[in-house]
Amino acid sequence: MVFMLTLVIPPFTQLNTTYPSVLYLSRFLQENDIQPVVRDLSIEVANQVFSKDVFIRIFDLISSELEYGAEYPDEVWSMWAQRAQICAVIDRVLLHLQGQDPSLHVRITSQNYLPKTPRLLALDLEHFGTMGTHDASRYMCTLFLEDLTDLIKCCIDIGFDFGKYQAYLATGSVSLDPILERLTQTTLVDEIIDSMVETITTPCVAISIPFAGTLYAGLRLGKALKARGKVVWIGGGYVNTELRECEDERIWQFCDALTYDDGEEPLLRLIQQYTGQSIDLIRTRTVTGLHWNADQACNPFTSVADYSTLQSERYLHLLDSIGPAHRMWSDGRWNKFTLAHGCYWKKCSFCDIQLDYIERYIPAQIVQLVDKLEEVIEQTGISGFHFVDEAAPPRVLRDFALEIIRRDLSVSFWGNIRFEKSFTPDLCRLLARAGLIMVTGGLEVADERLLKLMNKGVSLPQVIQCTRAFKDAGVLVHAYLMYGFPSQTHRETMASMEMVRQLFEADLLDSAFWHRFVLTKHSGVYANPGHFKVQIKPVPENVFATNDMEHVDTTGDDHDVFDDVLPIALAHWMRGEHLELPITEFFEFAMPDPLVDEYFVQNHLDAQVWQSPKGNQRVVWIGYEPLWMEKGVQMVGPTRELWLEEPDDVAGIQRVFDALDTGAVSAAQVLEAVNDDLELVKALNQVGLLFV
Repeated sequence: MVFMLTLVIPPFTQLNTTYPSVLYLSRFLQENDIQPVVRDLSIEVANQVFSKDVFIRIFDLISSELEYGAEYPDEVWSMWAQRAQICAVIDRVLLHLQGQDPSLHVRITSQNYLPKTPRLLALDLEHFGTMGTHDASRYMCTLFLEDLTDLIKCCIDIGFDFGKYQAYLATGSVSLDPILERLTQTTLVDEIIDSMVETITTPCVAISIPFAGTLYAGLRLGKALKARGKVVWIGGGYVNTELRECEDERIWQFCDALTYDDGEEPLLRLIQQYTGQSIDLIRTRTVTGLHWNADQACNPFTSVADYSTLQSERYLHLLDSIGPAHRMWSDGRWNKFTLAHGCYWKKCSFCDIQLDYIERYIPAQIVQLVDKLEEVIEQTGISGFHFVDEAAPPRVLRDFALEIIRRDLSVSFWGNIRFEKSFTPDLCRLLARAGLIMVTGGLEVADERLLKLMNKGVSLPQVIQCTRAFKDAGVLVHAYLMYGFPSQTHRETMASMEMVRQLFEADLLDSAFWHRFVLTKHSGVYANPGHFKVQIKPVPENVFATNDMEHVDTTGDDHDVFDDVLPIALAHWMRGEHLELPITEFFEFAMPDPLVDEYFVQNHLDAQVWQSPKGNQRVVWIGYEPLWMEKGVQMVGPTRELWLEEPDDVAGIQRVFDALDTGAVSAAQVLEAVNDDLELVKALNQVGLLFV
């Protein structure tokens, strides 16, 4: 019997690349002799929505509403007046964003091609210069689609958005009743989603629901598929966090099983049971109850996604930000891989440290990992990778970089790290040499008291040193920022704001994003609310899904006053604007001055000194081949050169490279080879001899 299964990502996640959950599952199943069909309905539906045929229908629907006296804002009337031009260009805009019509960039940037929608009317292209027309055209096309998204949201479907659908129905303490009521309605977007059901032909379907913005569409698909006699299994990040304790019997209208934590083994066992094998389910909920059986788990860890069946030409190369780091999430298609399952720190009190995806730490086997990366490059022709770790371990990153360099691979990669002291200048230079182009990391509150309270495990001086090490190595740096942590005062938020301003002023950050603290059910704060002086509100009755817990911060100040100001200030700083402005000037009302030295960041930068190598550190040469000449030796590195002619120096260098030729070398061996001449070691280090 040949088993047939379709793996589905519902609308909407990201439109530049496939959300990787189904691609990880696909690799795992293929390794177990199962060949699934992979369907990314997020991009399939988006490509249909943003099309001439659909927008003709949209404007027809708006016309009908106008006949019944509907009232719309001025922006809708403006786009209504330009409907013919919108319909004329939209298909070509999508082709341009897919990279299939690149020559259109000249006409787009001439600003007489695209309709004058609201965002394009306020357009400023000065940041792109005279040679950045390809980027400028994609930026304009992205703004155009965002305006069309607003039109759909206003006139057709209030829950529609670029990277999510009906997310408001699935956020916070969620009742199933509003979802069921919404499912009785069918908008034009719903019609397109429904049409996808007819194209799924396998008897079994596994739907991955990673975010709140995919729940509604996932349930809609599940219900329609079950009505057609399909067996439907649902898992993913949203299920793991929000639906762990779901006992609402109405869930079985949409699926036959819910799976928890890593989906590989639960899905395989569902398949085995479906095909008649006598086997216990694991980490799975069905109509008969919860089948946990954790003692039987082998907990497989899939480290690289599989792209063998993916149609990459469908994806949109969106450009929604002019910041070089901030644009990474939507610009280009990145292959996904994981250096380690879980988090090696797993102590941050705001994080879901009680859940398997954080708590269970397993590093990947580096040689096998890089083998698979080479396979993916063959599959896709793309050498860009995004590691999707919670926080990539420094030592695993080091070993990964060494393996990339050993194989002489040309790749680019980026992902999430912790701003910790292990990321030394030498390690950052090694990672950059291997292809690291950007790191993202949680700076969070940028205040020492709060960093200790949340058990972040880093200090502000460490953050300054770490970000400088990456920036000096040519690596972009993006910071995640948080406000509203329990007990946080206005003055502490102002101090955090000032610290971020100084980091931008010192060119240590390229971009950042503020988000407000959310108390989750599997976090350290929830486990010990008394320690953080929060009161957790009772969960309402008839709750279908819950992870974000309503709470009262009994000692902190009102955090609402920062909701609008923080993103505005940040947007200016990312553009290099208003960095000289006191942060109190961003508020229309009196706020306390931050108790932060105005030269705090710069003073710590000035205080940094070169650290001599430790004896057990590994030694790597990332420069070019030394030029041995009659009067000395010339050392050429990625950014510097060094000429040495003293006989003792030349002899020491010869001994160092003789040792490097034999294989792994320690810092102690280098120090011995140069007779403990630290000045010579420092000079070699600056030109390309790294201690990691």
